[in-house]
Amino acid sequence: MLASVHMVTGAAIGKSVRPFWLALLAAFASHFALDFIPHIDTHGLFGGPDGVTRAEALGALADVLLGLALVLWATARQRWRRAAMWAAFVAVVTDLVDNVPPWGPHFQTWAGTAWFSHLHHGLQHNLARSQWMLGVPIQVVVLAAALWVTRRGAARRENG
Repeated sequence: MLASVHMVTGAAIGKSVRPFWLALLAAFASHFALDFIPHIDTHGLFGGPDGVTRAEALGALADVLLGLALVLWATARQRWRRAAMWAAFVAVVTDLVDNVPPWGPHFQTWAGTAWFSHLHHGLQHNLARSQWMLGVPIQVVVLAAALWVTRRGAARRENG
């Protein structure tokens, strides 16, 4: 799943779930639930057989920056913003530690965390590049729903 989808979904959970510790737990669990849904990510779209390509790295960076921009916009001037921001981070942190060089390869192979990396990658339902027409629309729907939850009621608070 794209990082931006994980982040906005985490923000929606941070807005909606109380107490705070339960929101963080739910945001963390959401990462695995979303990865189980058939999807395509930047590796599937731009990755190569010999490691991270430049296109993949740039696509991943753009994806994370888009996610950050959407979360900042969706939570602007909201009293629950801090909880949403932390939940957005917790929802994407698994990908950040498991997939991002230079620490990702160590995380994947160190005895203390290799089991977690194996679980993370084993639960993913990645689609082939040729199936992007299935993998992208699913993420658009999830992203739109999470944005709707996060922004719901914000216009009334901003105007009144």
